[in-house]
Amino acid sequence: MFKKIGLTVAALGVSFLALHLTGLTSYTATAWSNVSKNFKKSVPFEFEIERLRHEVAQLVPDMKKHFNTIAEEMVAVENLEKEVATTQANLKQRKENILSMTKDLESGNRFISYDGKRYPADRVREKLARDFATFQICETELKTKEQLLDARRRALETAREQLNALKSQKHELEIQVAQLEAELKTVRLAQTKNKINLDDSQLARCKATLAELRDRLNVEKKRSMIEGQFSDDPIPVEKKDVSTEDLIKKVRTHINDNVKADGSVAEGE
Repeated sequence: MFKKIGLTVAALGVSFLALHLTGLTSYTATAWSNVSKNFKKSVPFEFEIERLRHEVAQLVPDMKKHFNTIAEEMVAVENLEKEVATTQANLKQRKENILSMTKDLESGNRFISYDGKRYPADRVREKLARDFATFQICETELKTKEQLLDARRRALETAREQLNALKSQKHELEIQVAQLEAELKTVRLAQTKNKINLDDSQLARCKATLAELRDRLNVEKKRSMIEGQFSDDPIPVEKKDVSTEDLIKKVRTHINDNVKADGSVAEGE
């Protein structure tokens, strides 16, 4: 099995080498790039918006990481500020002592008294040399700490500004995503309206047929009217049904009109 795997890997390696030597790798890369672009275009907008919303939400953990970093830096700056303040106070005291010993040595006295105790001038001079060297070292350390403090203060301020900018940009991105989603809903609504538009061609054909039938019926009416106006046939009298009583009345009236005064019936009746 391992032998087969090895042969397969070797074959793939040879194939890639052949593609590279023949320059076909550029074609492959171009084809893959086109496939990637086409794939991105085929991804639904709704999915991309949801993915973007997820990416924006991921900014929150990044911001929390900055919270911890900024808090640690704030503590470090506070500690460094205390160190600088302590060093400054010590240097101030050392400076006063050095100036005092320098002034005492300038007096030329062989003995110098401090706190009620006398010291030889040579010993005071040795102490002054040691304290002055230490003072210079402390000055250098203080300058280094002050520079470091200034740098860390500026870095802390920059981090805060970046955090505020990230927060503002996150809010702006959320607004833009919401606007994009609203615009997409408008587009989808318009697309839905276009899909449900009814085909009114059949309705138009029905209306045209109805109009045509009405015209034909009007033509028939007009033709009947014209035929009645110019025809020689007698005008047909509408026949009405006569009730029994009316019929008997008409018969008796007619017969009575045809009876003579002497009671005979007129001829022809």
